[in-house]
Amino acid sequence: MMEYTLFGESHGPAVGVLLTNVPAGLPVDGPFIREQLLRRMARDGLTTARREADEVQLLSGVYQGKTTGDPLAAVIWNKDVRSADYEALAHTPRPSHGDYAAAVRAHGCNDPRGGGHTSGRLTAPLTAAGALALTCLAERGIAVRAEIVDEDGLRARAAEARREGDSVGGVIRCTVTGLPAGLGGPDWRDNVESEIARHVFAIPAVKAVGFGAGQDFAALRGSEANDPFTVSDGAVRTVTNRSGGVNAGITNGMDVVFDVTFRPTPSIAKPQQTVELTTMTPATITVAGRHDSCVALRAAPAVEAAAALALCRLLPDTAEDTLPALRQRLDELDAELTALFARRQALARRIGGVKREQGLPVCDPERERQVLASRGDLLPERRRQVERLFALLMELSREAQT
Repeated sequence: MMEYTLFGESHGPAVGVLLTNVPAGLPVDGPFIREQLLRRMARDGLTTARREADEVQLLSGVYQGKTTGDPLAAVIWNKDVRSADYEALAHTPRPSHGDYAAAVRAHGCNDPRGGGHTSGRLTAPLTAAGALALTCLAERGIAVRAEIVDEDGLRARAAEARREGDSVGGVIRCTVTGLPAGLGGPDWRDNVESEIARHVFAIPAVKAVGFGAGQDFAALRGSEANDPFTVSDGAVRTVTNRSGGVNAGITNGMDVVFDVTFRPTPSIAKPQQTVELTTMTPATITVAGRHDSCVALRAAPAVEAAAALALCRLLPDTAEDTLPALRQRLDELDAELTALFARRQALARRIGGVKREQGLPVCDPERERQVLASRGDLLPERRRQVERLFALLMELSREAQT
């Protein structure tokens, strides 16, 4: 349920989100979406001086205040950009930022202004999408709430660092209430912890996620770490919740609790060592522009959004399994598969060009054997069917290469 894709760049025309598999009839709570975005917004001298209105424009998937079940597109226009701040950094990547890695990934074609697509600016559409997911969860009695750990202390550290041209990291604690026991599974496809972590790690600057006692488990004995079982109001519960509400990747009926650690903002005014990429020589930079002294101060709604979107994927679909509904879902999957097939064929044609340049044959039997084996490993319970599928795909790839 509810797959999402973020799009846009920090200094592009807009940022936005495309939501698919949205249940039809879900109320679109405009004031709540606005409230979540206001929580994320820069407010004081410890956060960026960039001031965006963050007004969400819904382009599709909503009619008369409710979702239609069709893809929902939402955009947030960028209106307060200062791209000139980044001209001096075009060939000198900021240490520990996404600049260098993104440039390598995009073969130098990335948008470097403000971090481009790797910017924390993308947490605005994430927050908007998450507000819709939170509404969906609330209808099932599930609540997600994140807050800064020791906010007063963190603000004091951030203020001191800002005076020195530096930055600090922080921790957000997220609590999910109302989840039933038995949700999820030990396999990576179903694991509650891995699904939440996968979504949360996509938030820029997140470097650690710990459930329950997290890294403190390393210093505990089993007798200290275990959560004794008890019965409360006729239900099995635990006396403590050091496991954070999850055992073996499955919810145990307690609150799911996890801490999210944010690194210090990489963009700082102190001199830092980097490399001038055009000459491949050492260089020193100080980063001008408008930056947060601590990104964690604005991150709570983004963590809630990521967690809510993850949980929507884990919850069973309550929609009636009528034939039209099932066929609609199949049609949507077929559309995604067709788009992926087109991308695969385009990549095959590029591979064919490289093979021609290097004088290599189109058919590589050893490579094809490796592909069949590895793809079968991805779904061992359907290995024969998977191998038949990829045998056909490789045949079509050979056609594209010739």
